[in-house]
Amino acid sequence: MIEKAKDAMNYDILYHRFKMAPMDGEKIEDLKKDIDTLSEKLKACGIYVHFIESSVERRTGKYKDNCINVEVGIHEHHRTRGAGWFRKKETHVTVAEVYKYSMEHNTKETAEYVGVSVKTLYNRKTALKNADKWNESNSNIF
Repeated sequence: MIEKAKDAMNYDILYHRFKMAPMDGEKIEDLKKDIDTLSEKLKACGIYVHFIESSVERRTGKYKDNCINVEVGIHEHHRTRGAGWFRKKETHVTVAEVYKYSMEHNTKETAEYVGVSVKTLYNRKTALKNADKWNESNSNIF
């Protein structure tokens, strides 16, 4: 069952706990290493995966049911922080303004003027040229 909690900064965390057993020929220590590697890769995305200590028999030192408890959690603020695809992609200048500005300035300065990266400027400029809309009379938003 998926549960909800709050972290130290009062952000929501959705998490799920489950048991995991190693595959045939694999040891529990190998499984723990794999979980740690996976956790390092997913941490930047706000997803954490870690094992919770399982019960170990004192007499043999082995896990009782040959399984470990694993917890997977997602920090909601990473998913909804407004980056990437969700940020506003439209500029506030027209194609005509960008065209005139680019005649007097280099590509880097033009990109800074528009507020986009050089690659985005190049891609939009190429698309406008292919559509025969790269001119000083185009009043559409760049």
